[in-house]
Amino acid sequence: MHLRTADNLLLRTDTATRVCTFRNMEVQNPFQILWEKIPSSNFTDFLLAKFPKYGSNLAMVDTESGKQWRYSELRGWIEMCADRMREIGVNTSSRVAVITSTTGQALFVHFACSVVGAVAVCINAFLTVDEIWQQVDISESTHAITESQFLSKVDEVKRKATMRGGSRIKVVKLLDDVLSDVKLKKGGGLTRRATTIQQIIPQSAFSDAPPADPSRSLPSSPVETPQTDEETEQQIEDEQSQRMATLSTKQTLLIFFSAGTTGLIKAVEVSHKSLIVNIQQISCPIYAPPTNKERFLLTLCIHHIFGAISAYYALANGATLFCMSKYAAKNFLDSVEEHKINVVHATPTIVQMLAFDPLVEGRDLSTLRSIIVAGAPMDPGTMTACKERLQLKDLRQAYGMTEIGGICTLSHFGCNKMTSVGVPLPGMLVKVVNWESKELCTPNQLGQLLVMGPQVQPSFYKNPKATNEIVDTYGYLKTGDAAYYDEDGYIYILDRIKDLIKYKGALVCPSEVENILRSHPGIDDCAVVGRQDHVSGEVPAAFVVKSAQHQLLASAEVRQHVAGKIAQFKELRGGVFFVSEIPRSVCGKILRRQLKQYWERTTSRDNLTTVVDNSKNRRASSAAEKRDPTVISTRTRLPKKPK
Repeated sequence: MHLRTADNLLLRTDTATRVCTFRNMEVQNPFQILWEKIPSSNFTDFLLAKFPKYGSNLAMVDTESGKQWRYSELRGWIEMCADRMREIGVNTSSRVAVITSTTGQALFVHFACSVVGAVAVCINAFLTVDEIWQQVDISESTHAITESQFLSKVDEVKRKATMRGGSRIKVVKLLDDVLSDVKLKKGGGLTRRATTIQQIIPQSAFSDAPPADPSRSLPSSPVETPQTDEETEQQIEDEQSQRMATLSTKQTLLIFFSAGTTGLIKAVEVSHKSLIVNIQQISCPIYAPPTNKERFLLTLCIHHIFGAISAYYALANGATLFCMSKYAAKNFLDSVEEHKINVVHATPTIVQMLAFDPLVEGRDLSTLRSIIVAGAPMDPGTMTACKERLQLKDLRQAYGMTEIGGICTLSHFGCNKMTSVGVPLPGMLVKVVNWESKELCTPNQLGQLLVMGPQVQPSFYKNPKATNEIVDTYGYLKTGDAAYYDEDGYIYILDRIKDLIKYKGALVCPSEVENILRSHPGIDDCAVVGRQDHVSGEVPAAFVVKSAQHQLLASAEVRQHVAGKIAQFKELRGGVFFVSEIPRSVCGKILRRQLKQYWERTTSRDNLTTVVDNSKNRRASSAAEKRDPTVISTRTRLPKKPK
């Protein structure tokens, strides 16, 4: 039986007291969503149906330029942008490369592509010319929208494409032109140029009335919520299936690019359906989404799935979205103070800054009520320090992947299991399997995380081989992450499976060693990678960034700090290397492949400090390991996490 709660949320009465339920060692959420009736499979339709109830509330603010947009104006902006896109030849077969910073104006291109039926290709304008060209070429982009400061870079990309004979962009337009330099036709064919939204569309158009053109499919009324209190469980499930069937399962709206940690980037297709479903999932009341009276700061790159989903999520719930074009610690703190920000979605780098950076001292960040972090596993010390320093009510981790189409696990508001990435979202199934035997793992047993859900539709653009390889025979997506879950169904991510260090048959999780390294006051940042060893297979090695106050930190001290805190087989036998920074992706993941290449590229060790075990120490360590009962295998249970 189901009970109706609030805002389209259902709860199974027989599992109401549990956070998660288990079905054959598969973890699922006891809550179910009543999927909203969507006028069409168009993602923009889904959002526009919500905007009228927010009236003239402030929708978006560009923190750098000061530009503002109200909810009552968004329909006009989107229609205008869609018309302009059609003028430059964008249609259902087009792929539009959005090569911009994290500006709110770029979101209008996403929405316009949704209306036109085109695909928006999300490309970070701060990449190099070669990187942008590679993404344009893989996605076969036909058009490009960029900002004036990146125009010369995009022109160079076009020249490179011509020289290499790859995919060619037909049209390049500036973002300002798409949104401002618009021809407005009047009676008798007279045209004039307009530079503001008020010139393009009269103020009377900013109402809840439908657009004058009846051929448009943009809705003007809020989504209707069915009354299901007295329906049977079977009737509910049938209706849910029918609603999901109305959404296109194939039509792509966005293309993102995988992080490329293996060296080969892939173009990941995300459908209208995936976005619509994921926004509904994370907007459930148990996750305390932002309200229409709150302010949401977007620090993330919108050309990454977490950044884009965060922006859509804020708008879908009526919050005021403040967009930073590029993250910098000072600008972030200034924005939180000046705009009295309530909710932030962040990368691990931001949380680490909030926890330890002296810049935070004396700042008034009291308006912050919630921070959700994703992109890479966070260590408990940093999470605790951040929450205590800011006196936050809510600090949580989320987990998702581009291939998943957004977020798939999240804790409820105020959850104290800060090292967990939460529980499966409503409608999701999660399981952990042994990466060798493929058997299902029980609680606290390490294995590969697999996920399944209505928004999980993995598809790589024109790469069916990669698409087939990422899904198992049961339809679960193989995440490639080493994880486990506890008795309450909370998921814990340790590392990428390919990053695990295999020392004499035992597994070393880099994140475990990194957490210990970060507890040293002289270490600002660090990364642990496996270094090839002809005797042991791989040995752990650390790259360390010294803090400004501990420039005399020696490698011996670093190794001594680790020794005794972990099993001997996990110690830093591969050496300690001091570097100026740790390379990371835009979402905060450590680019371990680049660190491994550091050894290959470096012929001189003058700028490195390393400690190498002599053969005597190796023999002594090996003998100690044989007596060490803490060596774990892939089937060994991990210690229980505190509740």
